[in-house]
Amino acid sequence: MTVSDKKRFFKNGVLLTLVALSMRSVGLFASSFVSGAVGAEGVGLYTLIMTLFGFALTFATSGISLAMTNLVAAALGKGERAVSAVLRAGIAYALIFGGAATAVLWLFAPFFGASLLSDVRTVLPLRILALSLLPEALLSVFTGYFVGIRRVANNALVQVASQLLRLGLTVLLLKQTAGEGIAVACTVLAAVAVLSDLFAFLLALFQFLLSRRRKPRGKGGEAFSPVCKMALPLAVSAYLRSALLTLEHILIPRRLRLYGQSVSDSLASYGVLHGMALPLVLYPMALLSSFASLLVPEFAEAQAKGDKARSERMCERTFCASLRYGILTAALLLLFSEELGNLVYHSTEAGIYIAMLAPVVPIMYLDHATDQMLKGIGEQVASMWINITDSLLSVLLVWFLLPVMGVWGYAVMIVVMELYNFSLSLRRLRRRIRFRIPLLSAAVPPLLSAWLSCRLSRRLFLMNGTVTTLPWMLVKLVFFLCVFAAQSILLSSIFSRFSRGRGGDRSEKSVKTA
Repeated sequence: MTVSDKKRFFKNGVLLTLVALSMRSVGLFASSFVSGAVGAEGVGLYTLIMTLFGFALTFATSGISLAMTNLVAAALGKGERAVSAVLRAGIAYALIFGGAATAVLWLFAPFFGASLLSDVRTVLPLRILALSLLPEALLSVFTGYFVGIRRVANNALVQVASQLLRLGLTVLLLKQTAGEGIAVACTVLAAVAVLSDLFAFLLALFQFLLSRRRKPRGKGGEAFSPVCKMALPLAVSAYLRSALLTLEHILIPRRLRLYGQSVSDSLASYGVLHGMALPLVLYPMALLSSFASLLVPEFAEAQAKGDKARSERMCERTFCASLRYGILTAALLLLFSEELGNLVYHSTEAGIYIAMLAPVVPIMYLDHATDQMLKGIGEQVASMWINITDSLLSVLLVWFLLPVMGVWGYAVMIVVMELYNFSLSLRRLRRRIRFRIPLLSAAVPPLLSAWLSCRLSRRLFLMNGTVTTLPWMLVKLVFFLCVFAAQSILLSSIFSRFSRGRGGDRSEKSVKTA
């Protein structure tokens, strides 16, 4: 990378990080408000509804956005009529799959709610959510189009505006319907989701029409076949994984009941784990995701040029940076788990689950970065099959572990499957790129820094989540980060000197031997 390329990479990464953090912050605030309004059982029921809706959304939208990005980018060099043809074909594809998903979810909502989710309170929210599938499918067309013409700011505007609208409507309507029960709350949340999705579609449509003014029109029939050829293989794999993921989430409350929990308690445990703790654990991944997504074209370019040295350097640096960031995040989550659970959700149980998930965070983050690198070198099919087998094994572990171990069995499943997914992904990556993994210098300094920083923080501050205020927690957080940064710099320099000294000794011995 040249200096200008590095500046552009960093600038784009910062922009994407800010957008992602703002989106996740709004989502986290909305989740905090919802948990306070409807309780853990309500969060669990709505999360279950959204899991089934997620499969319908996958059916309606999978493959469209990426196909549109690639085909629009390729059509730009052929003229505006070629772009117009691709757009018409993409819209036709979205209408077919979005319309089919809408019809199926609307007609079969009573069966899905009563038989699959085992709760009739989910039927009306599912039918309301069905109304957003067609707008979401069309929105995917416009999202892919804007990426294809290099105008990602349009997508960022749509995402931020729709999230802010969803937050405002959620707070307003849940306050007005407070005390009317979980079923009413889930119906309100479904209606808010539909309104915000419809707003996002209309805003994207408005921007699209502005961008297409005075452009020549073309026929779309000749481009429909390329759209299908590119979108359908991606969609089929996404359908399979989404179906397994939906089955896993449906099984969690059911298998928890066999452990001895009631229907209400199993939904509450599921809601706290998936609706509260997991979003908070994944919140810091916004920084990693933003920069990792920018690596895809960098790896693709290096592969196209046959520059193995550059690919190896990027792999090594990405691995080390992801591991260090994962260790730092895990330490923060462990140290402040009680404070985070009570400050964000007013839930001690959420803090317990955050601490339970924290040790696997470095593996989660490494696995995410590895997946992005695999996509960059054209190994997305291999990554897809690894993820599908991951989902299949997760279903089996949920089936067998939860009735025996309860929610702790689910924690064991997460740890085992993250290790499984990461080990296979890393093995696949190293078969293509023989990069060095400096585990000693990448892992030991941040681990020692995290341990020492946690020890010092606990000695100087009282870690009590039930009484900690946000300003006081920020003071403790800044102190921890400053101590961690200072110790990491010191320990890294010591380890680098030690490594250079060992290398010098070896080189000197080899010279004498020669």
